[in-house]
Amino acid sequence: MPKANFKRPLFILLSLTMLGVIGCSGPEEKKASELQQAAKLQAAGNGDAALDILEALAAKYPNDPEILQRIGQIFSEQGDTTMAAFFLEQAHQQSPTNIELLYQTYKALEAAEQPSGALLEKFSVQAPESMNLKLWRELGQYFAETNKPQSALDAYLKGVDPDNSTPSAETAVAIGKLFIQLDNTAQAEYWLSIAAENNSPDALPALFGLLEIKFGQEDWEAAEALFSQLDNQFPGAVDASEWSTRRNELIRWREAQDAIQAALAETAGSDGSETVTANIEVGTEATDISEGKAQVISDLEAAEAMANTPAVEVAESTETDNNSIVFNPEIAIEPAEPDLTIDVSYDQQGSDNPTSYTVESSKAVQEVETTLADAVRPSNRPRSIDELLKEANDATLDKNYRLAITNYWQALGAANDRDDIWNLLSRAYLIDGQFKNAETTALEAIRLSPRDINYTLDYLRVAQRSKTPEEFFAELETAYDRFPQSPEVTLSIARGYERIAKNNSAASILYQRFIDLAPSHPLRPEAEAAINRLQ
Repeated sequence: MPKANFKRPLFILLSLTMLGVIGCSGPEEKKASELQQAAKLQAAGNGDAALDILEALAAKYPNDPEILQRIGQIFSEQGDTTMAAFFLEQAHQQSPTNIELLYQTYKALEAAEQPSGALLEKFSVQAPESMNLKLWRELGQYFAETNKPQSALDAYLKGVDPDNSTPSAETAVAIGKLFIQLDNTAQAEYWLSIAAENNSPDALPALFGLLEIKFGQEDWEAAEALFSQLDNQFPGAVDASEWSTRRNELIRWREAQDAIQAALAETAGSDGSETVTANIEVGTEATDISEGKAQVISDLEAAEAMANTPAVEVAESTETDNNSIVFNPEIAIEPAEPDLTIDVSYDQQGSDNPTSYTVESSKAVQEVETTLADAVRPSNRPRSIDELLKEANDATLDKNYRLAITNYWQALGAANDRDDIWNLLSRAYLIDGQFKNAETTALEAIRLSPRDINYTLDYLRVAQRSKTPEEFFAELETAYDRFPQSPEVTLSIARGYERIAKNNSAASILYQRFIDLAPSHPLRPEAEAAINRLQ
């Protein structure tokens, strides 16, 4: 308290001295003196008093960029991103060639979650030498969002340095998607493969992008491998996406290939006098075939052409198979088509993979692809979203998190725009120890409802386990920029400054801000103890 009593008389004395000087000066000198006084108050941490002086000056000089800029800077320091962006933008309009002001305005608009890309584009033109890799990537994102793929690609490529470091998965995916838009599939595959080869959540869109390429190239075997990788790395993700129906096309193709090989081998060896070999693949013809089997080969080639044609999806059936086949929620429920004289044997009850096909006539070989759909598959009454969520909740209570995860994915298959389900799925992944999957699904919940503070808090709980301390601290800073009035986020970033950044001064300020925001919060004693410890 003695310090405070000393400062107040000194402040009054300085103010009186300044008034005396101002009284003897002209308008410009008086303005400069008041700006200097405001700067001193701002430096001393008395932003409100500085604002009083600056707002009075702004009334006298409404279009002065320096005054507007100073006001914007103080609001920024106080965490009022909206007012900071407003005044800095007004200042920039009055001084459009001021590079430093241009950059400050861009950062203020970005912090306030207001459109800022146009200013970044302007900054890249006026001061390209000041653009770093991160800014080029941000510019690339802006161009991509405004449907300028070539400009976006140019900016993104300036934002990577592949000779010295591997681009992040997020950046690699963005570049890969842009190459797809520009019909450069070779480069798209290169960049998407970078993201697909790591454990980042961005591997998911990368794998989907590669699937798009492989389906376009009719490279079915590569597509099969990608589906296997997706099932292993992101269980259930395919079933909750548009690729769930495309997978059925691939299943039918594989079944057709297997059946063609089996039918050809059986027909070729039926007379017992000769052995015929065949190599049937997509886009190739059978070779090394005896002349006596010419008609059969013709029939098989016709069947192969049908097999390579994508299957047309039919409406799902709600009928239940009379056999007691155990329901597997990961297998798509498809209707059985009329019997076309193919006998399908199963190695065990409930298996979805036939072990043998018995063709009752040589003519039936020509219809192999059509008859593949006759394989009996398990069906079940579709469950409603409420039923799936209840089952997921019950499974969570029973600590059967894998079953809960499966039910959440099933629910998302019918309502993938439900932010609450994505968040519940993320929590289940987190409890089950699948941190990367928890991160991916938490981010999807945030994408659908970016203003919901609870989703951000849940994401931070995941990020502290899935990321390095430095990466987690960056996430804390982002969360604080978005929710500066949240006591929980403020306390979290205060801990981050103390424990990760080792910045005791900033930590003390944020602990105090937490107390100011929530004086009755149950964790106030922690913040008070931290302030005393860090002094």
